[in-house]
Amino acid sequence: MKRGGLSVCSFLLILFISCSSTNQENETPPISEETFDSQAVEEVKEPANSIWVSAKKGDAESIKQHIAFGTDLNSKGSNRDETALIISSCQGHYEIVELLIKNNVDLDIQNDEGVTAQFCAVFFGQTEIVQLLYDAGADPNIIMNQDLTAMDLVSVEWDSDRESAVKFYKLKYQVSFDIEDIKSAHPLIMDILNK
Repeated sequence: MKRGGLSVCSFLLILFISCSSTNQENETPPISEETFDSQAVEEVKEPANSIWVSAKKGDAESIKQHIAFGTDLNSKGSNRDETALIISSCQGHYEIVELLIKNNVDLDIQNDEGVTAQFCAVFFGQTEIVQLLYDAGADPNIIMNQDLTAMDLVSVEWDSDRESAVKFYKLKYQVSFDIEDIKSAHPLIMDILNK
């Protein structure tokens, strides 16, 4: 019986030792925060186009990539020292303007002519963008270099001088809006800005 008891004790001891070493081998080491962070953070590639080219083309995916990459959304570039917001407002790219506003761009930055995004949208008759900028708090009373505000643009009657100016700036800003559409939008824009 002593021998049987000793055999059982030896068996239990071996079983206990093997179980505890098996448990240790099967346990996975805890994941450190460093390991988790490096696996969770995906590297964001630098966008192929500048933010200004992306704004001009209306390339929302590229703008989103700029946002993820950390591009300064208020940076000025292009041949008129403009922001992406000014460019997209001039071009009528509502989705880009909305995206930039949601990412807290400065609404009232001026280009080298003193033009703001609101001024540009008003000038080219982009009613929906004017409303979007107005609702976001853009100032329609900022004075540009020619002593005009966005409000001034829509407060005076349309005449041949205004039409000539629109034709000139359509070429300069490379936009393709119809002059009759711009002309008919101005009374609607005046209602927006007079709220």
